Formats: sequence, structure tokens, C-alpha cells
Amino acid sequence: MEEKTLELLKKFEQDHEIYVSATDKLTYWIIYARIPKSRTQDVHHLHIGKKYISGPNEEGNVLILTDPENSDIYEVESWGEMETIDRFVEKALPVILSDKDAIDNEQGEGCGTSCG
Repeated sequence: MEEKTLELLKKFEQDHEIYVSATDKLTYWIIYARIPKSRTQDVHHLHIGKKYISGPNEEGNVLILTDPENSDIYEVESWGEMETIDRFVEKALPVILSDKDAIDNEQGEGCGTSCG
């Protein structure tokens, strides 16, 4: 992974308070995002984990695990051509922000409200 991508991840974390890690392996890439749920009246700040998985031979297909800690439920999306993890990260960050907005608007799924 290029240094500029590492800096982009760090800036994204600082700007949005979303913790993001990226794993670059020979045949696959994983981005794991811990997205904070909006604060309500609780003192505890809940985070919802999401995993985005793709690779250099996946033709732009991305497997998204919406709650990898508690469920095997996933979605598959096509994000277009991505030949490097750097490009995967660039495409993932806006998606992560969109997912955060959905969670903030109670449209996203997360264990914070739906687990029993």
C-alpha cells in the first residue's frame, strides 16, 4: 500500500471519527470500518463494524459484511475496476461515509438497536 493511502486513511479517521484498517494480501483485500452510531442519551458510544472484501481478480466485485461480529449476512456490489488496494481504499471511503449516514438515519443495520 502506498504511503499516500496510509495518510488518506489516517486523515479520514481524524476527520470522521471512523476507525478504518486495510489489509493487503496477494489475492484479497479487506477494509474494516468501525462506524460510530450517533450519540443519543447514552454515555457509551456504539460502533458498528463493517467489512469490505475484494481483490485484484474480483473484477470490481465487493463483498460487504454488514455485521461481521454477529452475523454472516452480506451484500455484493460492483465498484468498477480496482487493480490495487490503493484504488480499493479510494472507492471504499465514500461508501463508508454513506453507510455512516444511513446508520445515523436509522436506515442501516447494526447491533446497537436490533440485537436482543
